Amino acid sequence: MVAVALALWGVALLFQSSHAVAVGQAEETVQSPESEEGLGLTGARLFASNCATCHQPGGEGVEFAIPPLRDSPFLAAGPEVAVSILLRGIDGPIRVGDKTFDGHMPSFASALDDVEIARLVTHLRKRFAGRDQEVSHAQVTWLRQEFAEAGPFAGGEALAARFGSGLAPQPPAKPSPGGAAIAPEILKLVDKGRGEVWSCSSCHGDRGEGADTVPRLAGLPAKYIAKQLRNYADGSRQNENMQLVARSLSEKERQELGHYYSAIRTPSTARPSLGGNLERGRQLVLQGDWTIGVPGCTACHGPSAFGVAPSFPGLAAQHPAYTAAQLAAWVSGRRDNSPQKMMNVIAKALNDDDRAAVSDYLATLPPVPATASATGENSR
Repeated sequence: MVAVALALWGVALLFQSSHAVAVGQAEETVQSPESEEGLGLTGARLFASNCATCHQPGGEGVEFAIPPLRDSPFLAAGPEVAVSILLRGIDGPIRVGDKTFDGHMPSFASALDDVEIARLVTHLRKRFAGRDQEVSHAQVTWLRQEFAEAGPFAGGEALAARFGSGLAPQPPAKPSPGGAAIAPEILKLVDKGRGEVWSCSSCHGDRGEGADTVPRLAGLPAKYIAKQLRNYADGSRQNENMQLVARSLSEKERQELGHYYSAIRTPSTARPSLGGNLERGRQLVLQGDWTIGVPGCTACHGPSAFGVAPSFPGLAAQHPAYTAAQLAAWVSGRRDNSPQKMMNVIAKALNDDDRAAVSDYLATLPPVPATASATGENSR
């Protein structure tokens, strides 16, 4: 029995070695003083921890959603441009090469200190723009003081206005909306409800941002939202409040509400709150853990967990209490409406700590970029 136990332990250790190495490296760098400021990570590891999830490990970005870092004019310009973007974030369209991207990049001002931002920008500019200039933390400190009260840049146009015309022509901050306007009756459902049925915004927020156990709807695929409303209406997904609302809607209204929320862009209000291990969550979301038979979340839910329409919703920036509650519902069978019951199997393979880790890590990701299929939200 001892020999068998040792053999099983050896096999488990072999399969888990890659995870152990990754965690060990992260812990080692956090505990090793590498600068006069004390503890810190190298630029490459800061990139892997903060940028690669969205911009991808090779800096290629995600088509139509996340701009590439490789050969980016924003990195090729002076270091103050990249530093300022990290400090303030961007909320609006920017052009990189011949493509325009319209989404939301969060500020890293509170997540990274001045030394870390300096190291990260030095690494980004050297790797993706061929610039060898080392950025000092004093430069970051100066810009942080300048932008102390500033919000995100309103797209590439605001960046070009601040740092000069070397960034090439940029799209206007507020492009003309396209697509069909949202019908007034749909906006009324969102804002005021109908009869005894309360409004969508009373629970999901004015911009579909959600809160705690109420999910974020902004940016989710339109067909996915309509399907969930349909499932609530027919009883295949359970929630007394949502069942009451969904059964009061026509099929056309369900579809139009889906289009409405899919087109909204709003910053994330989600924050880690369950005490989950973020490194473990990152591994499960990006790579999975085949020792327990779990694929990475991004294998189905797409790069950066932005979702793959119509069946796989965006998970990025979802509230951790909601995500954890849904994983628990898949385990218990209270929720049972995923394709081929995939989520039931995956959720059961995760223990309580893993579910908290995944939920908290997803809350750290930037929100799903909005589509441009509908209007109405821009006037709200």
